[in-house]
Amino acid sequence: MQDILFLSFNALIGFTSDIILNHLSNYKILNLHTLKPYFQNKSTFKAALYAMITVLIIVVIIMQTFKLYYKKTLPENTKETLVYLLLTFIIGYIADILIHKLNIFPKLKLYYKVIGSGLWGGLAILFSVSTSLLLLYLYNRYNDEQ
Repeated sequence: MQDILFLSFNALIGFTSDIILNHLSNYKILNLHTLKPYFQNKSTFKAALYAMITVLIIVVIIMQTFKLYYKKTLPENTKETLVYLLLTFIIGYIADILIHKLNIFPKLKLYYKVIGSGLWGGLAILFSVSTSLLLLYLYNRYNDEQ
């Protein structure tokens, strides 16, 4: 149940974040306009769906990697959470480089040329996972009080 809820939170964050980035790509804010070519030839829903799938694949890899060492897919204490977040950034960083080098999304060439690969992908996944962990914690805390 916890894994499904965690993945659901990440899916929702990935989907929603992509819609926001799609909108922001219309403005020259932090070089986000370089995402415009990616968003131009697909619907908002389709682009957000691709983002959601990408996030879910990366998060499953994070969960399974964590499980190799801790025999569970989610952290349960502060130390484990810190390890989880470090692992998240590293896997997100590597995934972003692979997405770039394998040209999985060809319309992101301008974005990667200007921004580079690795850092922002790692930070994006870190944002999704840390927010999802917080939401999961709040959900569990609320249910414990009931």
